[in-house]
Amino acid sequence: AFVQTLTQFGTPAILALPAGFHVITTKIWSLFQYPPEPHVAAAAAMPLLVLTVLLLRGQQLLLGRRGYTVIGGRSSAPRPVTLGLWRWPALAFAFAVIALPVLLPYAALIKTALVRTPSDPLTLDTLTWHNLRFVFVEFSQTREALWNTFLLGIAAATAGTVLALVVGYVTSRRLVTGHRWLGFLATAPVAIPGIVLGVGLFLSYTRPPLVLYGTLWILLLAFLTIELPAGYQQVQAAFRGLHPELEEASRIFGATRLKSLWQITAPLLRASVVATWCFIFIGVIRELSATIMLTTAKTKVVAVIIYDLNESGDLGAISVLGITLLLITFAVVLIANRLPVLGRAPPRIV
Repeated sequence: AFVQTLTQFGTPAILALPAGFHVITTKIWSLFQYPPEPHVAAAAAMPLLVLTVLLLRGQQLLLGRRGYTVIGGRSSAPRPVTLGLWRWPALAFAFAVIALPVLLPYAALIKTALVRTPSDPLTLDTLTWHNLRFVFVEFSQTREALWNTFLLGIAAATAGTVLALVVGYVTSRRLVTGHRWLGFLATAPVAIPGIVLGVGLFLSYTRPPLVLYGTLWILLLAFLTIELPAGYQQVQAAFRGLHPELEEASRIFGATRLKSLWQITAPLLRASVVATWCFIFIGVIRELSATIMLTTAKTKVVAVIIYDLNESGDLGAISVLGITLLLITFAVVLIANRLPVLGRAPPRIV
């Protein structure tokens, strides 16, 4: 969470830049505006890069040798903790934690989407469909941006989950020499701010022999790079929670490694796999920092459209698109919760 906060771009760009306040990511972005100063931007990114690498190394030293197995040949049921009189204060605190950063902002978005100007109260007299009509009918970029967002979300989530599964299994079971380096490489992109990654991809793929700029492929590559660390950490934690003795017992009775994986490990991982897929999908549809450096007029996604509308001050349209992303997220999670996996009952992830 600390590293993600350090590398955040979208929120500071919308809330802080209008007041002339910079964080490191917005400062790096400003150094690539006209006139561009890439050498200064690279120097500005170095402290952030070094700090993130040190934090990741510290995490590896602290947690690398600990055991997290929770499912093995022998297990016991968890014991509930009785809160007594503290249950109501705990419930109120939990509700406040959810309401303040989530419910209240989205309530404001819904209200702004249904009135013509943000200062109007929401009444029957001020209720209007103007913002919805503008976004979905009059604004020509919306439909293409929604399609690009949905397509990239599905592709990146599927490819990222598969890649995270392969790397997570190899590193958790120590199948190859140098598995620690493989795990480090899978988490290394978290040390690179998204906007710096976007600039690097732009410089790498705008000239022969491989020109990807102006296509969705460069965005897919950026999303996979950004979301792989989180997906890998989730999958690796799930693998560490399964004791290898489960697979070893299966192989003792003559099953191959592949059959053991499919019949023993995969059913126990199905909830984690679905959760990882949803996590990557949600991360992709809201990603802005690298995307804003790599999109063109034909490859825009919803997050970039929202940023462009913010530049013009159209808060009503921004609210409509924000609610649209929220509904897409809810729909994907709902479908994932009810999707049978490997012929078993659907897992619950929320």
